[in-house]
Amino acid sequence: MMFWLAIPVTVLCYLLTRKLARRFNNLLINPIMIPALLIIALLLATDTSPAEYDAGTRPLALLLELAVVAFALPLYQQAAKIRSRLMPILLCCSLSVVISVGTTLLIGGIIHQSPELLASVLTKSITTPLAMSVSESMGGIPAIAAGLVIIVGMMGAIIGFPLLRLAGVNHPEAQGLAMGASAHAIGTGAAAEVGNTQGAFASLAMVVCGIVTALLAPPLFHLYLWFTG
Repeated sequence: MMFWLAIPVTVLCYLLTRKLARRFNNLLINPIMIPALLIIALLLATDTSPAEYDAGTRPLALLLELAVVAFALPLYQQAAKIRSRLMPILLCCSLSVVISVGTTLLIGGIIHQSPELLASVLTKSITTPLAMSVSESMGGIPAIAAGLVIIVGMMGAIIGFPLLRLAGVNHPEAQGLAMGASAHAIGTGAAAEVGNTQGAFASLAMVVCGIVTALLAPPLFHLYLWFTG
């Protein structure tokens, strides 16, 4: 039964949450987090296999791939700005990756966390497929990596812009870079809703940070393992 109801239930939960979010303007009414929690509760209440629900939403997953490709449109529209600031953008994105990976390893070392879990956490700020692949290459657990990516993305979408405004970061390009670098595709979607400039620079940061993380995370992780014995 859930196979046939999966798409209508998903779309209904999303549209209702979007309507509530626009009406009440509350950060906790998130169109990604609330539907996810409702669907999890529904699957548990009906004792439905997640695999059955996943099979029913396969057409939506295919459309999602096309939607991710659509992030290239704002990049094209902002191409002139991006070219004029390319080096600072690359530097900022690379620095954000070093800070993210470095602080994760530092905290993991302080609390004596296992290498397997650390490898799963290191990729928390890049898009899910890439995070799972990079994490697995370091000996991590792809399922944990995927779960953390979703959590980080939802947190970024909910509190990202309020935190940026609180910190006095009001420049659209800086906001977009911060959202894409820290909250990957979910944060990029939230940035695109705020403005075209934010969406374009978030898309760019998401791509650059994904590539840089794939390049830097494994050697930094193995260097950490070498130092800690």
